[in-house]
Amino acid sequence: MDMKTEALNPKWWLVITALIHTVVGVLMELDPDNDNELMVAGIMLIIPVYMLYAAFMNEGRAQARLAAVIAGPIFVWFVLCAILGLEITYPTTDWTFELSGEIIPPLVFWGMTALTGVLGWNMDEAAPAAEA
Repeated sequence: MDMKTEALNPKWWLVITALIHTVVGVLMELDPDNDNELMVAGIMLIIPVYMLYAAFMNEGRAQARLAAVIAGPIFVWFVLCAILGLEITYPTTDWTFELSGEIIPPLVFWGMTALTGVLGWNMDEAAPAAEA
C-alpha cells in the first residue's frame, strides 16, 4: 500500500482523532473538582467510543460514512464557534473560540476525519477502505 492511500484511510483518522480528542481535548482540560466540567467531560468521552467503534468494528463504506457523520458536524461546530467568538464559561477555563492559530489543530484532525469519510462515502464495498 502506498502512503497516499493509507493517509486517506478513515480508520487511521478515526483512531488518531479519538485519541487526541480524549487526551488533549477532554482529560488535559478537566478539573475533577468542578462538577460541571466533570459532567461535560463524561459526555465528551462518549464521542471517542463511537469513533473507535467505527474504526474497529466497521470497514469500507460503513466506516467511511460513520467517519463523515461523526466528524463532519464537529468540524462545522468548531468553525461556527470560531466565527461567533463563543466563550467557554467554566470558572476554571478562560478560553474563547476565535479564528486564530489555536483552532487549526482541531480543525485539521476533525476536518481530515470528515474528509476521508466523504471521499469514501460511495466506495466499492468489495474494496477495502485503504484502496478506495
